[in-house]
Amino acid sequence: MALHKSSVHVFSGIDYVLFVLVLIISFLVGLYYGIWSKNKPTTPQEYFLGNRNMGIFPVAISLLVTFVSGINLIAVSSDVYAHGTLHWLYAVSNFVMVIASSFIFLPVFYELRLPSSFSYLELRFGRKVQLLASFIYLVGTSCLVAVILYIPSLVINHAAGLSTALTTIVLGLICIFYTAVGGFRAVIWADLFQAILMFGSSIGIVCVGLGLVGGFGEIWAAAERGGRLIYSNFNPDPTIRLTTWTFVIGHSFHITQQFGLNQQSVQRCLSVSNLTKARIILFLFYLGQMFFVAFSIIAALLVYAYYETCDPLSSGMIQKLDQLMGNFVFEMSEHYPGLSGLFIAGLIASTLSTMSSCLNSSTVCLYEDFIKPILPQMSQKTSCNLLKLFTLLLGCLQIVLVFVVEKLGTAYVILITVTGLTNGAMLGLFTMGMLVSKANQTGAIAGTISAIFGSAVLVIGGLSKKPDPHLPMRTDGCYFNFTISTNTLLSTTSDQNADLPWIFRISFMYYCLIGFMIVFLVGYPVSLLTGGNELKDKRLLAPFMRKYLSTTTTKFEPEEMNPLSRLEDN
Repeated sequence: MALHKSSVHVFSGIDYVLFVLVLIISFLVGLYYGIWSKNKPTTPQEYFLGNRNMGIFPVAISLLVTFVSGINLIAVSSDVYAHGTLHWLYAVSNFVMVIASSFIFLPVFYELRLPSSFSYLELRFGRKVQLLASFIYLVGTSCLVAVILYIPSLVINHAAGLSTALTTIVLGLICIFYTAVGGFRAVIWADLFQAILMFGSSIGIVCVGLGLVGGFGEIWAAAERGGRLIYSNFNPDPTIRLTTWTFVIGHSFHITQQFGLNQQSVQRCLSVSNLTKARIILFLFYLGQMFFVAFSIIAALLVYAYYETCDPLSSGMIQKLDQLMGNFVFEMSEHYPGLSGLFIAGLIASTLSTMSSCLNSSTVCLYEDFIKPILPQMSQKTSCNLLKLFTLLLGCLQIVLVFVVEKLGTAYVILITVTGLTNGAMLGLFTMGMLVSKANQTGAIAGTISAIFGSAVLVIGGLSKKPDPHLPMRTDGCYFNFTISTNTLLSTTSDQNADLPWIFRISFMYYCLIGFMIVFLVGYPVSLLTGGNELKDKRLLAPFMRKYLSTTTTKFEPEEMNPLSRLEDN
């Protein structure tokens, strides 16, 4: 279906109403749980975990919308549009994540009942490793939120002409307010509202689009003509951007850390009353995640069918591929008033849910790992006030970082690159701690720092890599005049990076795997050379590794193991 015109999109009155409504409702949720609710957060445990009596369904939905943000519908669909449907392999990598989390990491965290996953590292390796890992997490999460906050700001700028700076600041401040005031319960219930809005708007957009292009049959036919239907690519070359191996191997490591071992995930799984419920939450999250990935792929193919003969990027109607989905929705809204407002509202909802979850979890780490050990006698009222202050400060930092990440390229590549910088080191550190009993503090520090350094070298060296070539784009159906930009020409030529050293041409999907391997390759030998380790408690290892411990090992007492016991005494 050819695009017939180049246009500037303008928000209507109903679009602005929907846009503002989602902000007001999110604001009121925080106000309710922070001021009027009988469950308002008055203790750190309530602020962190909702007193561990949350229901399976709202927690599963919260976990889903924490990680399903504008990145999925905007960035993944844009990447499928340009590079094909190999993203269906998310089904494999996400399943690996569920299995690893359910049987390696989650049983340990649940048995120890630690509010911060980094408290485990204090028990396993010592305080220095805990502080190092927690600091890396805070930096990585702040960068991640900046990427996610940038997406709706970019789309709203394209839709209504509002500056990205203004949109970023408004969205960020509203999210900071309801997260700081309402605590964990406000985050969970705001997530539930935002999930309904996000999924409802996405389904509505696809249904309308199907009517415009002629149904699923026409979508599939257009995708076949354009070579978008890619089911496998078993080329072992690690410099190829996306292959079966980059997903099944590289992405499995990335997603295990990003979804399964992340502080946000651990915190939510610990908010229910037993391990079985926690595993059910992970499985429900997997089903929801796979639904949304499939939905993003269908949306990408729908957009391709609509723009098959007049690519908006090549014709200059959009400046970045991340604006593709927004441009499609805004064109449809000319015939269906309010559709663009619904799209923006859903996008904002998903952004707020992710930012609020990251803010709450980052505050947990900052409080538990850095502040509480220094001020152990702090009253509960003082603790809660400090938590609100930390939420404000971290949120403002994340807003500032938006103006840095917007310079780095498309959202999908930025997301995997930024998280890959830290995810490999974190995954390797926790895995080594739970699987290798001889690993000690010296080895953990050496392995983690080496992994961060090695990943940073890859990322920095790869910054000079030119954009990966897109699949063929057509412009023969455009009837308006345009000039193809230099950037567009570069993106469709082949082998532009032949002069770049091979190591810097490695696919960004392998960054996490490489960091993970460095932790073991450096950390384990260093541990052995520095005397190894004798664990005092088998609960610090994954359940299936405990049989290899000496029968003479002893256990810590529960109150010695669990920092929450200190909270409850104050």
